[in-house]
Amino acid sequence: MEKQQRQALVAIVGEPNVGKSTLLNRITARRQALVSDVAGTTRDRFYADTSWNGVDFTLIDTAGIMLEQHDELEKNVQKQVQIALAEADLILYVIDGKLPPENINRTILTSLRKKKKPVVLAINKIDSPKKIEQTIGEFKFTGIKQIFAISSISGSGIGDLLDCVAEILSKQGFAGIEKDPAVISVSILGKPNVGKSSLFNKIVGSERVVVSNLPGTTRNIVDTDIVFDDKKIKLVDTAGLKRKEKRAPLPDIYAALQTIRSLYKSDVAIMVIDASAGISQQDQRVAGDIVNAGRGLVVAVNKIDLLSKSEHAKLQKNLEHFFPFLWWAPVVPISAKTGEGIEDVLKYILEIKANRNKIADDRAVSQLFFKKLKIRQPTRLKDERVPKVFSLRQVSTDPPIFEMIVNKPSAIQEQFRKFIQNAIVRELGFWGTPIVLRLRQKVGNPNQKALN
Repeated sequence: MEKQQRQALVAIVGEPNVGKSTLLNRITARRQALVSDVAGTTRDRFYADTSWNGVDFTLIDTAGIMLEQHDELEKNVQKQVQIALAEADLILYVIDGKLPPENINRTILTSLRKKKKPVVLAINKIDSPKKIEQTIGEFKFTGIKQIFAISSISGSGIGDLLDCVAEILSKQGFAGIEKDPAVISVSILGKPNVGKSSLFNKIVGSERVVVSNLPGTTRNIVDTDIVFDDKKIKLVDTAGLKRKEKRAPLPDIYAALQTIRSLYKSDVAIMVIDASAGISQQDQRVAGDIVNAGRGLVVAVNKIDLLSKSEHAKLQKNLEHFFPFLWWAPVVPISAKTGEGIEDVLKYILEIKANRNKIADDRAVSQLFFKKLKIRQPTRLKDERVPKVFSLRQVSTDPPIFEMIVNKPSAIQEQFRKFIQNAIVRELGFWGTPIVLRLRQKVGNPNQKALN
């Protein structure tokens, strides 16, 4: 089998509330996708890269398959599921193992078989090892050869499941993707007609992308390699992220899928805003997508040459009003037409990438943590034990991940977590990138004194 030059795509599908998002979080070892007991929590696709047995692949967490759609929104969501299935190299079909085998939706089962793609059945919520063989036997009537009984919560059976996924993908020619660590991947995002392609062309220095005043001109992903200050940058122009519509046409849904996928493969995103058109809720949604993806960010306010001084001052106030959650990201006034501010954008990209790879001094982190605890202590939540915090350390980079040891994670309020995160950015210099703060319950030595 000839080696594939791209990364494999694995679609996690199933009916609502069977544990698809929990499975993705377990595989990627982090809480990335939204998890809830309410059916239909996942409305959009969620991408996450992972690796197993030397095979790199991207997981897509999809909305639950609903054969009956009661409104246009549900129809639109199901279109996205079908696109994910069409793109996938392997389908991971998740069902609720607590329901009897006869409850399996045979219509969904038949439709997946017709895709003529490898299908692996994951019977979720099987917590008892004694039930594994029995459960697998009960579902052999599905005709699916690869069946696994798993528990997304405990992790039982996940290793065997991933062994199978990696083996199938390997036979298709997929392997590890060698990414040059010296290359910075940058995606240009924004709503339609804000000047993304014009910015791309100005940076590249050629009309590689069709530029038009009509929104939605860019439908396909276009990328090119450039060098700035002796650093390699892979620059990606994406389709505009449109406001969600009940009757969104299939090409628009497909384009949005490609844009979000490009975002998750990037190190840094440039969010382009049209200064002459003002700031909208869609601009806020795009910013939220970037933050949720955990990518570095430069906000490029385009068409600044069209504003008067008073309009410029008003825009600055609007930016602070609409994006209070982006205080850590640099904002650069630019003109894709004249080139004003573009060099500053590129300089920030290099700085942000360096910050994403930064390893803070352990002593500096501990000193910061102790100093902040003198200013503010975690307060007690209703129906929770008294919160106690013990230590803080950096455990990973790109994005920077910090771990706080506590007596009970659920006892730590969100406001206190943000207080610590903000302090890390401000005082340790992690500007331009979101900070991940994980809470880990303390084990061993129960007599160790908390830093409260």
